[in-house]
Amino acid sequence: MTIFDRAREIIMNPRVTWQAIKGEAIDLKQVFLNYAAPLALIPAVSSLIGISLFGLRMPAGHLIRAPFFESLLVSVLTYAVSLLAIYITGYIIYGLAPYFGSKADLNLAMKLVIYSATPFWLAGIFSILPGLGILSILGLYGVYLMVVGLPELLGTPPDKVIWYTAAIIISLIVVNFILSTVIVASVFGPMYMRMMAL
Repeated sequence: MTIFDRAREIIMNPRVTWQAIKGEAIDLKQVFLNYAAPLALIPAVSSLIGISLFGLRMPAGHLIRAPFFESLLVSVLTYAVSLLAIYITGYIIYGLAPYFGSKADLNLAMKLVIYSATPFWLAGIFSILPGLGILSILGLYGVYLMVVGLPELLGTPPDKVIWYTAAIIISLIVVNFILSTVIVASVFGPMYMRMMAL
């Protein structure tokens, strides 16, 4: 099965796909290298193209293109942060599982967060054109995938699915915020300030 087949299946038929994922004996390293890593490139590369080729619209209304080297650095860091956030969130899902009556299985927790991120990564293509960035909201479909996936993969009781999902989303937001602030903002902040001064 190709990466595109799996992405299409998880989006179009999540319940059946989650059941198939649960029964697969695929090494977690393979899932990261053959699925997460390539798909996480979509928003990173799209953003690189968008800010360096098409530019950013500044508050004053003029369009400015970011320097390629700095844009590349930001994209690489963003890519690394997105994968690191997925990895950390997988551990958080694993750690929280007993509190929500779920199976504490690290392998399945990682698969849950990786495959639930599929819509977010695919929607990253809209970062190519600044005006289409708003369409990245389509990535929120990943929340639905997580809601469907929790009972299928981790056996989460129906009355705890929403609360577990909320805890996971809050954890993911906090992890992304911390990682982005520490790693990405140190490069993107000065670059953006220089662009504002032009």
